[in-house]
Amino acid sequence: MSKLEQIERDLRAELRRVHLMQEAAPYLIHVRDPVEQRSLYENRSLARELGYAKDDPDVGGLDAFMTLAHPDDQARIHEQLNPIKGGSASDMTELEVRLRRADGSWCWLTRRDIVLERDGSGAPRQIMSVIHDITGQKEREAEQRRQADDLSVSKRLVDNALDGITLTAMSGEVVYANLAFKTMSGFGDRAVGRGLTDFYSPESFTQLSTEVLPALTKDGAWRGVLKIQRPDGSEWMGQTSAFVLSSPTGEPTGMAAFFRDITEQLRYEQETLAQMQVIQAQQAALRELGTPLIPIADGVIAMPLVGTIDSERAQQILETLLTALGEKHAAVAILDITGVKSVDGEVAAALVRVAQAARLLGADVVLTGIRPVVAQALVDLGTELRGLVTCGTLQSGIAYALKRKGRPNTA
Repeated sequence: MSKLEQIERDLRAELRRVHLMQEAAPYLIHVRDPVEQRSLYENRSLARELGYAKDDPDVGGLDAFMTLAHPDDQARIHEQLNPIKGGSASDMTELEVRLRRADGSWCWLTRRDIVLERDGSGAPRQIMSVIHDITGQKEREAEQRRQADDLSVSKRLVDNALDGITLTAMSGEVVYANLAFKTMSGFGDRAVGRGLTDFYSPESFTQLSTEVLPALTKDGAWRGVLKIQRPDGSEWMGQTSAFVLSSPTGEPTGMAAFFRDITEQLRYEQETLAQMQVIQAQQAALRELGTPLIPIADGVIAMPLVGTIDSERAQQILETLLTALGEKHAAVAILDITGVKSVDGEVAAALVRVAQAARLLGADVVLTGIRPVVAQALVDLGTELRGLVTCGTLQSGIAYALKRKGRPNTA
């Protein structure tokens, strides 16, 4: 074999390797003659890649870039491709466009045109177009932009939240604090970069060290109230929710915490509790005044009632009277209702219960001070005051009781 034949053989082998590489390339390669408007080579059909028939006359060669281009891209295609066709000094141009697939969806393609050969006047005679599908890349870029927008919105929400929010490194250094925490902590922008010890008195930091941090280590989260100290020494009560931040592999990377200043709320609750205690004490005093017990004689007690009697007060009358009967071994108890404004069925039933309970203890109940309007009400209600002795006045009731205590009870 001659040397020339060997060179020719090697050249064919090299050309075949280049051809195989072009055929296996993940992108389309198309070579054309722009003067004669004919295709010289293509490794794969663009029409076939888009889902059309290879012999479709509307999308043959690179015509698809005009016939299938997105309306928003057509003007740009004309603007960028015409200079190279017209003999521009540039040997390369590149554009990104959207083409419509056969199923109606849109795909993104990047097309790079390279001048391979020019004639004597400088006009292109061979142009190679390299076409690559970048739909996946565009979708990822769009998703990244969406995530960036979401992250930007989330950051603005966090920055402007009413509750204080912090991020703390595992070393204990605050690496982020939103505006609310900067304000409520009193440190302002100086809150970032400080250690946890700067925000707590020694006593409060002990709680943090012995309660909060162990819970975060064990459970990954903690909720409670912390007393937090400002730079001027004043303190505020922070309702706190903290949790551990972890890497994708599960390694702790830091801590996040939400703070709500409940100092005024706690002060209000304490003041309200104190007021309630005062009110309860006053109510207890009024109840004692509302059910006074007066010893009349040995074995005789009287309870003058004034005002309105409701179910709660009726129960108190019953309990107070029965306790007194048991402690004083009284044989007669006088209930004077001269000062009671009105009597309804509930009050009448309570009086009957008092009489029945007293008789079980071996005592009689004398009801005095029944005014005409009260008597009429009791009649209208159809109340039977069984077990009750009635007297018109407290004086007559006392007289009856003094006579009665000397007689044995025949109940």
